[in-house]
Amino acid sequence: MKKTLFFLAFVCTLSLFAQEEGAIKGTVYDMEMNNEPLLFADVQIKDTKFKTQTNFRGNFEISNIEPGNYILKITFLGYEAHEIPVQVTASNTLQITQGLQAKTLSLPEMTFADENTLQNPETALTSLDK
Repeated sequence: MKKTLFFLAFVCTLSLFAQEEGAIKGTVYDMEMNNEPLLFADVQIKDTKFKTQTNFRGNFEISNIEPGNYILKITFLGYEAHEIPVQVTASNTLQITQGLQAKTLSLPEMTFADENTLQNPETALTSLDK
């Protein structure tokens, strides 16, 4: 009887220690495609070893995180990176929903050669060097 009682007390204390960590779950959406799930986006907690990717439904989960304040970074090739400050608390799961937008690229201004430059190629080469 004493062994059974000791075993139950031991199991109960283990379960109390297991609840001192938190988790972050969430979904990442593609804002360019009417909020469709974004597949295989990278989700990481900055300056830690915690990193994962979203699944086919845009969902991710990072568990066993020590309580504290962190920055969650969500990236995907061709999209703007997004950083979210989060506070992880013991035995709680933080729910995050975030959309990413495609990067906008600007091209340098293009100039065209005039008729005089085309007739004299040496002038065209020197004007490009300027």
